[in-house]
Amino acid sequence: MVRRDKSARVEPDEKSRGISDSYRAVAIVGLGLMGGSLALALRRSGYRGKILGVSRPETLAEARSLGAIDEGFSYDDLPAAASAADLVVLASPISVIITHLRALGEPGAGLKPGTVVTDVGSTKRAILDAAACLPRTAAFIGGHPLCGSEKRGVTAADPFLYQNAYYVLTPSPGVSEAATQKLGAFLATTGARMVVLTAEQHDRIAATISHLPQLLAVSLVRFLEDLGAQKEHGVHLAAGGFRDMTRIASSPFSVWKDIVATNRDEIQRALGRFLDAARTSFTSLDEKSLASSFDEAARTRAEIPRDSKGFLSRLWDVLVVVEDRPGMILQIAAPLAAKGVNIQDIEVMKVREGEGGTMRLAFATRELALEAVETLVKAGLSARLRE
Repeated sequence: MVRRDKSARVEPDEKSRGISDSYRAVAIVGLGLMGGSLALALRRSGYRGKILGVSRPETLAEARSLGAIDEGFSYDDLPAAASAADLVVLASPISVIITHLRALGEPGAGLKPGTVVTDVGSTKRAILDAAACLPRTAAFIGGHPLCGSEKRGVTAADPFLYQNAYYVLTPSPGVSEAATQKLGAFLATTGARMVVLTAEQHDRIAATISHLPQLLAVSLVRFLEDLGAQKEHGVHLAAGGFRDMTRIASSPFSVWKDIVATNRDEIQRALGRFLDAARTSFTSLDEKSLASSFDEAARTRAEIPRDSKGFLSRLWDVLVVVEDRPGMILQIAAPLAAKGVNIQDIEVMKVREGEGGTMRLAFATRELALEAVETLVKAGLSARLRE
């Protein structure tokens, strides 16, 4: 939901406030970075319902001090918190989410008819399988917000964490489209960009764009051992492409343990396809074949930000030609800020040292995008709408 307000704190309009109040009480189970940030983001959106937190006593105390929750429950009191909520968000590691789902599926767990249960796990099939134990009167809609931080715990919670982050919903079989749309609209008040997929689609895509790259980054860093006695020189000389490609190799295994365990088959299939493709493209290092591979990769990479298929609400792109000199970002942002036009996403698409390039700005509506083009052109910049 775009806000056209120049103040630091954005107050929702009546329409968004109505969406925000779709659920009278939300129980967030697990108040770490993701759960705590969701609570703060809902507060910032203007949500007027109750936020119930389920966590350890010390975490609950910290969450209260941050103003993130109205009431706290221990993990042993999960049924009590869930029975008081219209929406239950399971915001723990995957294995713990599955444990909580089983607890909520026990007789007497107390979920009210019509309760929606969702989660923030990074894989979806195993979680949706576990959710089959929930009573038929409840609706389970899997969720995966593609955002995070190297920091942990509720003290690292950030009300802006979800802004402009892709947030995938994977409804269980039998869940109505209306229920999915309602949850998506509610979560979108945090600034997230909603996508609806099946659990199978999600896990296959995640294996290709997230899980396989993580394992390849780890393997590429470990491959420095192949330099033998020259490894130390390799470590110190590594820069540019190597550093960019291996940044995610620093991620701790504790984060990835459950992901690999619950998506091993898709990761293995993705790895097999990747190795076949790599052998085909790069074994001979033939100039013609390499040129074709480089060109195709460049074209695909350029298309990544513009594909909005599957979004509950698409974004509209504006392309701005920029010079490679200090102050260009300010020159673009200042006139838009003066008009109160909110940029939903921003990407530097092609800038080389000493040359011009292109910046992509994304807006929530076509109207806002056209207003941005008009504003930027009046400011002396070259800008156009990308249809």
